[in-house]
Amino acid sequence: MRFACLTPFLFLALTACGTAGSRVAEEAQQKLVGMRTDDLQACAGIPTRTKQLEDGTELLSYEQKNGNIGGVNVTLPLVGGFNLAGSGSYCHALFRVAEGRVIGLNYTGDNDDRGGENGVCAPIVRGCLRQPVPARAPVPAPAVSMEPVGR
Repeated sequence: MRFACLTPFLFLALTACGTAGSRVAEEAQQKLVGMRTDDLQACAGIPTRTKQLEDGTELLSYEQKNGNIGGVNVTLPLVGGFNLAGSGSYCHALFRVAEGRVIGLNYTGDNDDRGGENGVCAPIVRGCLRQPVPARAPVPAPAVSMEPVGR
């Protein structure tokens, strides 16, 4: 009886845990717009592919591929074995860039996880959300004068 009462709460708790990746991916679509391209590459890495578009904007593609997820591997004596596995998941995060800044972020691919949409894409953008300030260029050292001392 007690277990039956707790079942809905258990389901809600498991669902809430499963949506963390989806929240990260959605948050990135809002917070990374306006980020400088240099800063994007400093936190997400070098894009897998780039494409210059006719309107002067550019697409930067980042990819996340996961192997088979879930499933069962069965081995039977004399018959052999077989897999009943899930199909693997992947995400292409497409950053649209204009004048050195991100103007949009879209996700494509088999990128939904158990908790929600685009959850597989979270590892691509998570590092950029953790970087609260833009990457800073090193400050040049002051010029040193080589004049004799004591003149």
